[in-house]
Formats: sequence, structure tokens, C-alpha cells
Amino acid sequence: MKKIVHESSKYHVTGEARYIDDLLVNDRLLHAYVYTSPFAHAKILSFDLTEAKKVNGVHKILSYKDIPGDNQIGPIIHDEKTLAENIVTFIGQAIFIIAAENEQAALKAKKLIIIKYEELKPVTTIEQAIEINELVQPPRKIERGNILETLKTSPNNIEGTFKTGAQEHWYLETQITLCLPDEGNEIKVISSTQNPTEIQILVSEALAVPLHEIEVEIQRMGGAFGGK
Repeated sequence: MKKIVHESSKYHVTGEARYIDDLLVNDRLLHAYVYTSPFAHAKILSFDLTEAKKVNGVHKILSYKDIPGDNQIGPIIHDEKTLAENIVTFIGQAIFIIAAENEQAALKAKKLIIIKYEELKPVTTIEQAIEINELVQPPRKIERGNILETLKTSPNNIEGTFKTGAQEHWYLETQITLCLPDEGNEIKVISSTQNPTEIQILVSEALAVPLHEIEVEIQRMGGAFGGK
């Protein structure tokens, strides 16, 4: 039997494989630090970026108000905001992006951001979500025949609840993107995605520039398991 060898396997096992984080960047680029929510569920009552913006080396601190296009990164259904607006729904949700010359300046600015929350009760189980009708998507029902009548005449009926603690395997290269500015509004995006067209569309919508201004490159394909 002839073996099918992955074309990058020798580079993976020898450590020669180049990932996006291995690419050299020029001094035109800034370090982007994402300021995230410490709460699972909370209202954002107010925020003040005044002192944080004064930190030496900080060029810009972006909130949802600074996004010129759609504040959305939901690839199939627009149900995920790029930066939180008035409410956060999970720990780690992005609220601000600090653009600084280095990570140290970004971290210093992070500590100076003033933000006030009103903490809300989080939904942590499927049962809770069903009870308060907090659903990811509206219910969709697909059926054929009369289920209830068929169950009455079935030789065996099994009822119960099944819970599994299984975990999904993860990919070698974690989420990362390198964005390189070009002429005018053009931008080159090197992403760890498995769907470059999807990334092109989302970047175009967020920046409010035409698709042809966005070029997306994948450094290497494979090993995302649906997570990218």
C-alpha cells in the first residue's frame, strides 16, 4: 500500500515549519493588545480612555465607536461583535484594542483604562438558557411522520439524559493574524484561517473598504479541526 505523506510533515517534525508568528515584520507595524472583559455577563456603564492614551508609545486605543464599517465578525450569521458595545456576554470578550509600539506600553495603558460595569447574572448551563429562552439560534424542527404515534407502537422506548465531558483536540498554531498596510486603503492579511474568502469579507465589512482592497494569505493549511 502506497503511503500518502503530508507535504509539510518533514518541516513540522524538524521544527523548520514557519508559522505566522515566525515571520519578520517591519517597523511600520504596531503591537495590538486586546483589552478583554473580566465578567461573564455585565453592562458597560461607562469608560474613560483619557489617561491610557497619554502613555508614551501608545498610538491609539480603539473601541467599537472607531470601527468604520460593521462591528461584526460572525462569519455565517452576524451574531458576534468585533468589540463589545453596551454589554459583555463572556469572560475574555474584546472591548478595546490598544495599538502601541511595544507590549510594555500597551500593558501600562491597560492599567489606566477606567471602565464601569453593572454585573449581571451569567448563564452557565444549557438548562438555564432553555429556561429563560436565551438561545443561540431560533429552534428549527425537522420531522417526518407522526413521532408520538410511532413511539406508542415501538417495541422499545429509551428515555434519559446523556452528558459528556469530552474535549475537542486543538491545533498546533493558535489564532493569529498579521496585517500589513499597503497603498491607499489596501491591506494584506496573513491569517491562520482555513477560509481566506471569509476573512476577506469580514475585514472588508469591518473596514468599509471594497473586497479587492483586501488580500488574504494563508501561511499553511491544516490542523484547525473546525476551530478556525
